[in-house]
Amino acid sequence: MRYDITNIAIEDYLHALMPPRSAVLGELEQRAKQHGWTLVGPVQGEFLYLLARTTGVKQALEIGMTTGYAAIWLLQALAANDGHLTGIEANPGRSALAREMIGKAGFAERVTIQEGTWFTILPTISAQFDLIFLDVLRSTTPDHNASQALEMCLPLLRPGGLLVTDNVLCSAQVLEEDPPPLVQGIKQFNEKLMAHPQLESVIIPLRDGVAISRKKE
Repeated sequence: MRYDITNIAIEDYLHALMPPRSAVLGELEQRAKQHGWTLVGPVQGEFLYLLARTTGVKQALEIGMTTGYAAIWLLQALAANDGHLTGIEANPGRSALAREMIGKAGFAERVTIQEGTWFTILPTISAQFDLIFLDVLRSTTPDHNASQALEMCLPLLRPGGLLVTDNVLCSAQVLEEDPPPLVQGIKQFNEKLMAHPQLESVIIPLRDGVAISRKKE
């Protein structure tokens, strides 16, 4: 069974209230419609921007870049804070598109993109980040699951830093009694996230569900 998390009319209303996006974001939105790509959308993009801008984020990590759409929203905040974004993307075509669009947006010098799977790249990173945007829950597997991604992110998040996770409600399939294995993994992730002793967390029913977690100091 599938459920609507947000009333479509409300989502359209919120989109209509949004101010015009930059030319690059607008281009990505149009191309997404043409090709069926999934974007976080302008409301969630503005949400990411405001989180990063108001908390003074200087170093951010995005895990799962796809088109670079969310990255551009984050980079708008990071540029204002003289910051830098590190991105991880497993698909070479997507990482090339992200580089192209980020370059068009004027942020090429503020981003480093590493090609490869999150579970191979995360163990090689020694830096700590003010904000981590985790956007791979819908592509995890039983061998490399969502809970593993959580545990690999935590050492990279500075005390007081924010972990933002997308797709935690998975089209409301988390309500199903016997969901597919992917959704079972997301449900386990949510339970672990909300009870984790190192985190203070809340889940917001924005688009496909967004979790915001603060690492305790």
